[in-house]
Amino acid sequence: MRKSAGRATPLRTSRDVLRTADDQQRFQFTVTAQLAWVPVDGSAVRKIGDPVALTSSDVSPDERYVLVQRYVLPAALGFPAYLFPRKAELWPAAGGAPIALGDVPLNDRSAVASVSPLGPREFTFAPDGQALWFASWEDRQGANAQAAVRDTSLPPPGTDRIMKLVPPFTGAAVEAARTEFPIDGMGFTRDGTKLLVYEGYEPRRVSRESWLDAKQPAKLNALVYRSTEGVYDDPGRVAFRSERHEDLAWVTADGRSFYRTGAGFQADGQRPFLDRCAFAGGKSTRLFQSDLKRLEAPVTVLSADAKRFLTLAQTATEPPNWFLRQAGSGKATQVSAFKNPMEALSKAHRQQFTFKRDDGVVLNAEVVLPADWKPGSPPLPTLFWIYPNDYRSAAAASQNRTSVNLFPSQSALNPEVLVTQGYAVVKPDLAIVGTNDQYVSELQRSAKAAVDECVKRGFTDRDRIAVAGHSYGAFSTVNCLAHTKLFRAGWASDGAYNRTLTPFTFQAETRNLWEARDTYLGMSPFLYANQIDAPLLLMHNQDDTNVGTNPIQSQRLFEALNGLGKTTQLVEYPYEDHGPAAKETVLDYWARALDWIDRYVKNAPPAAAASPGTP
Repeated sequence: MRKSAGRATPLRTSRDVLRTADDQQRFQFTVTAQLAWVPVDGSAVRKIGDPVALTSSDVSPDERYVLVQRYVLPAALGFPAYLFPRKAELWPAAGGAPIALGDVPLNDRSAVASVSPLGPREFTFAPDGQALWFASWEDRQGANAQAAVRDTSLPPPGTDRIMKLVPPFTGAAVEAARTEFPIDGMGFTRDGTKLLVYEGYEPRRVSRESWLDAKQPAKLNALVYRSTEGVYDDPGRVAFRSERHEDLAWVTADGRSFYRTGAGFQADGQRPFLDRCAFAGGKSTRLFQSDLKRLEAPVTVLSADAKRFLTLAQTATEPPNWFLRQAGSGKATQVSAFKNPMEALSKAHRQQFTFKRDDGVVLNAEVVLPADWKPGSPPLPTLFWIYPNDYRSAAAASQNRTSVNLFPSQSALNPEVLVTQGYAVVKPDLAIVGTNDQYVSELQRSAKAAVDECVKRGFTDRDRIAVAGHSYGAFSTVNCLAHTKLFRAGWASDGAYNRTLTPFTFQAETRNLWEARDTYLGMSPFLYANQIDAPLLLMHNQDDTNVGTNPIQSQRLFEALNGLGKTTQLVEYPYEDHGPAAKETVLDYWARALDWIDRYVKNAPPAAAASPGTP
């Protein structure tokens, strides 16, 4: 039995939730754990506290306390576990009564939107263990949190408070500072004098980094405030190191500067970097930058002066390996020697290129070509592997986010395997610029511009193009087949095709079905199945627990296509979640995909001679 709460409780369509009292008992059994202190010298193990429904535990830097977060039982029905109510407590490591820090209520307010949860969160110990800091959101009186995240002209619906609690931790926490946006994380510098604070506000797609003086914390000193849409101005991440149960930011000996490592995307390619940045004013000094001939990313700083650091370097033909670098030296010492696990793929040619839509928006793409293909050779059968990104502006959509120096992925869903079978594999950014109200028209113009550019460049045979994708890419694949005639066939795995079955938001859509009915219906390729003439292979994992991609989505689309007399096939894999994992599944997945596009694309008769139902 399921009952309504009697109030609006929107929830995304999560499949993997508790539904019965038996589910609750099984969950309690699964998550109940006994904390224990296990000496490495082999002496007696000492239990800490009683068994609890544990969600997380963290040891304080001085090892006197364990920060415990545990589920409130019985667990909530109908919600995923990350939204469950919890209790936060400090347990004395030597034994004794737990110290209550606060209750985290059922987070039904964040189930469909980026509304900050209530209750204490983002717990951070001072490096000496003599203070515990955390965030606690406070709603503004009269504010409508759900409305604020949909209407970006409205101010945030409240403010986040940075709270501080000192030993013996039994008193009330005091407010140290406030932030404009929800806090995404906090971390101390290694010397313990400064607390770094990260804010993010998804409705406006902005982020802010600040720091405060741990002794006089009222003032937040801004370091970075930027849009998260672009990548060219991304200053990178603060460099941290792990010490005594905490990750602490590296600082220079004088405490005036810290370090950042960044991805380094630019229009001409990707050049990862290491910077030294001043706390006062934020001025940065470049200490290292990868050249354009290889992708070498600083990963770990090894000394406070950053004169020694580790990088991970790779090219399209050389697998990633670790290197030790000394500041000021052009040489690097290789410290690992991983061999090339995929010679066949690494011999393929990679090219980055741009294409322009009919509205002037310039987008980016990458093509992987068989090793023996050369300019002037006959055009190839081509696979478009897609996963559209959404952008608020054309300027953000035009920025490059790929690197030709990236070694081939070893993911089970890497479509580049098809270059070994004579295909060109194109990965275009079929950008959706604006809102989902323009999704179909944006997808059409992006796809057409990408196809035209590939044909113009000579590697794509316009009459032999397939389109495919996974998850949101599968959803967009079926939309491409329903709303364009650019592709001869396609396959889609673990997708969602009927948006009335995901009524409380999806992907970048923050409105519910009843607020944006026309958009939900227009984006549902299931409702346009009669317009799909190209053969479509559907694959779905039977234990897919991803939000929105219930296997019924593929089952119902297959039934619709089959009932309409379309050429289609549905393959379902048991015991697999959102994406193939087992070796047997991966091999079967690609064997079926290759057979499908060989039959309906590479070896198909010319489009003018083929009818939609031609086997």
